[in-house]
Amino acid sequence: MLLKDARAARLAVHAPYKVFDLSSGKLLLDGNELGKTAVSFRGNEFILGRERFRTAGVKLTSSRDGAVELDGTRYRGEMLLFAQPSDGLKALNRLDIEKYIQGVLGSEMPAYWDDEALKAQAVCARTYALGLKMKGKDLNALHLAYRGTTNENRRLNKIVEETRGIVMFYDGSIFPAYFHSTCGGHTEDAVHVFGDDTLAHLRGVECGFCDRSKYYRWKVDVSKADLEKKLRKKYPQLRGVYTVVPVDPGYGGHSSRVRIKHAGGELEMGANDFRLLVGPKVLFSTAFSVQDNGKARRFSGSGWGHGVGMCQYGAQKMAAKKGARWNEILRHYYPGVELVKVYQ
Repeated sequence: MLLKDARAARLAVHAPYKVFDLSSGKLLLDGNELGKTAVSFRGNEFILGRERFRTAGVKLTSSRDGAVELDGTRYRGEMLLFAQPSDGLKALNRLDIEKYIQGVLGSEMPAYWDDEALKAQAVCARTYALGLKMKGKDLNALHLAYRGTTNENRRLNKIVEETRGIVMFYDGSIFPAYFHSTCGGHTEDAVHVFGDDTLAHLRGVECGFCDRSKYYRWKVDVSKADLEKKLRKKYPQLRGVYTVVPVDPGYGGHSSRVRIKHAGGELEMGANDFRLLVGPKVLFSTAFSVQDNGKARRFSGSGWGHGVGMCQYGAQKMAAKKGARWNEILRHYYPGVELVKVYQ
């Protein structure tokens, strides 16, 4: 899913195209090219520039793959646009899983990194995506970084092709192949981070390869006033924070909860909930300690991300400095997995 509840979007097609009614399959419009045009829905009426069609959803196809552009980004496959309540618009990009991974790879990992690290990343992303699709879920920006054709290049597409159809299985099933930027020295048990007993096999392992990441160790000061302001967005009764204490650290140092003492009593919340409230680009992980620094609280932490599964910086060093192959990287971060080619 690219858009949800959008008021409008800008659509363009850089090749011959056709627009179909999603319900009846009827051809509504075709042309040789479409310049940047505003699209929206008003009730069950689709508005494309000056054209109006009575429909709650359309499918747009193009004669050339990657010629459809939405809000400045080009996409492969088909573009589906749906009416939503209160005159909103939803946009879905329907395409082959391998083309989707092409759009993910260079957005999730630097394109100049070692081939073997990138191959490991492609298999992780494919496993994660197929696992969600098997559960009937639409992929969106919260799942994987997908930027259409923006970060594609020939080398990356060749890497995707070389790993085509390969996914990880554990005990005969595809599983959520979580990954993150930097673990800080040791990855984390999935059960500890997400509280999901079905992921008991996703255990933390020693890494030690991500020390070149600038997020390996970090410090940040957050003013007390700003911290309380952010926390009150979810807990409006919170006033006068005395202490912030991370609770129950795992093997990788990631805490499962945070305990806050304030003027009105005591509050305990999930560590990741706390991190998201403060800001994921402020607190890079839930592996941190807290010190009172006068008008601010100093967070000293390690890693970037949830710490579960493959450490991307670790994978890069394993490949570039240790000569590890992509399958060795995956078996290190996901102990006991089976690598299976599920289609040709």
